[in-house]
Amino acid sequence: MYLKTYGRGIFRIAAAFAAAAFAALMIFYAEKGREGAAQGIELCLKTLVPSLFPFMAAVNLLINTGICAFAGKLLDKPSRFLFGLGGSFAPVFLLSLTGGYPVGAAGIRSLYSHGELSMNEAKRAALFSVGAGPGFLISFVGLGLYSNARTGVYLLAAQSLAAVLLGIGSRFLYRGEFDISPKEIKSAPMPFSRAVTESVYSASGAMAAMCGFVIVFCSATAVLNGTVKNGFIRDALTLTLEVCGGVSALSGRLGLDAAAFAVGFGGICVHFQIFSALGEVKVNKALFFVFRILQGLLTALFTRITATLSPVPEQVFSTQSRVRGTVYGGSVFSGAMLAAVAVCFLISLKNFNKT
Repeated sequence: MYLKTYGRGIFRIAAAFAAAAFAALMIFYAEKGREGAAQGIELCLKTLVPSLFPFMAAVNLLINTGICAFAGKLLDKPSRFLFGLGGSFAPVFLLSLTGGYPVGAAGIRSLYSHGELSMNEAKRAALFSVGAGPGFLISFVGLGLYSNARTGVYLLAAQSLAAVLLGIGSRFLYRGEFDISPKEIKSAPMPFSRAVTESVYSASGAMAAMCGFVIVFCSATAVLNGTVKNGFIRDALTLTLEVCGGVSALSGRLGLDAAAFAVGFGGICVHFQIFSALGEVKVNKALFFVFRILQGLLTALFTRITATLSPVPEQVFSTQSRVRGTVYGGSVFSGAMLAAVAVCFLISLKNFNKT
């Protein structure tokens, strides 16, 4: 007990010093911070909101209208076999790998609030339902940095396999803790009009918090890039803080393995976005960080194996002009997913009109 209290005291003191150092840097390098904040706002307006907001609203609507519960009846056996979680979680897990990093967290929060997941199940699901999305991996990393879409496909496959394996391994967590049976707390599907309103409102609040984190971390990254002279330390800090800058920096220096690790790890900015999207689901931060490191290592390992079996040319930073894809999503596949969701919405609307 004494060691635990002492450790918390040390952590709080370290956090206070870190906050004071950050505030001082923002004051002394205000111009750099302002430029980074402006870049963060632009990233939110042009990339984050257009690519993430529709997915987050769609996930909430799938859950609010009861479509996830219906799909869960079909996917219950494979979901319980792999992850020990009910079938309603399966569509959210798939969307977490195709929609962008915080989409899975938003879906898990909604599943918990509707009683489809218990608290311990939600905590466990949040540890591995994290994915960059094909838009970032194929368009930004594959085509933008390596001039080869196949590289992005390898990263997507490696990341997905890593998430599945971590999900299987997570079954050993929270095994002895008491949970309320989901059957006792499940709520009825909402009327369609209310479901739309609740979904948009919830997604809007989550997006506002995520944009705040992006602006702060972009500002901090800009200050670090302008003040840290050592290239290795600067790249390591960039990788730790923000995935987009980390992938860009490390792909030029260390190659595909480092980029694969950065994709799996996600960056602390993404971690905070996920914590915000989870809401009342309070996942263990240290355990979550360990899972992100494991996901980064597994993604790098599987990418290396795939690239060894089927090599692709690594042309880093092509001199040709390319239009890079969005950072968080926006691929053809994600568009197809949204189209499928829209069809489900129409079917749901027809059923509600009948009732």
